[in-house]
Amino acid sequence: MTPEQISLVQSSFDRLGPQLPTLATRFYQELFARNPALRSLFTTDMAEQKVRFSRKLTEIVWAMPRLAELLTHTRALGARHVGYGVRVADYRTVGDALLAALAAVLGDSFDTPTAADRRLGPSQETGQHT
Repeated sequence: MTPEQISLVQSSFDRLGPQLPTLATRFYQELFARNPALRSLFTTDMAEQKVRFSRKLTEIVWAMPRLAELLTHTRALGARHVGYGVRVADYRTVGDALLAALAAVLGDSFDTPTAADRRLGPSQETGQHT
């Protein structure tokens, strides 16, 4: 990722502020609407899952400028998700759901360059952010 792309992601994330729990809720709504079969992969209470999602997303966003740290987070996350039954094809759905949730929660403050840059979501091949 370029410094400009990292800045776009982090500025969008900053605009969430106290709406991060709302983003988590909207993300799972978007995810399950796009692929209802993914719901069966989540055996944890969804309230706890949303907290975990928010925590991990925060760690990843702020690790972006430090590639080694970012890769540590995303590789561990990807490895865990393989064990949960996530398939490579699911990463496109996850990325689409995340962008849709961001757009819904941020509304007009969700900037077009961030929305247009598909490289900011999880890659299909690795399950990691590129």
